[in-house]
Amino acid sequence: MTRRYFRPIQEDTIVSVLHFLRQEAVRDGCNTLPHIDALLEMRGVNPSALTVPRKTPKAFKKGELRRLVLQALREGPKTGRQIADYVEAARSDLPKGAAYKRVYVCLAQLRGHGMVKRKNGEWFAGECE
Repeated sequence: MTRRYFRPIQEDTIVSVLHFLRQEAVRDGCNTLPHIDALLEMRGVNPSALTVPRKTPKAFKKGELRRLVLQALREGPKTGRQIADYVEAARSDLPKGAAYKRVYVCLAQLRGHGMVKRKNGEWFAGECE
């Protein structure tokens, strides 16, 4: 029985990795861009034809929204709108209404983890009575 210990890397995979590295180099302003472009040209890809999407800034740091939602619910049961207002008050740099959808997504995740419950249109932290 013969085993294959070496699998050649697909051409598409190489080009995808080089495209990803090129995006990072363009965004971060690295000096490796000419080298990546040369490798892409060796593979027959025109580097200037590849798009580089902009990096969108995140509204909240990791875990920040979850923490704010749970802080709001510690004061007592609240509706989703009241929680969103609490989050917007805590983060004055957010535009009006920006937290509303994010709060509901966060509440759905917290509900899935069993950390919040909903009863009669109000959200409760932990077990509701």
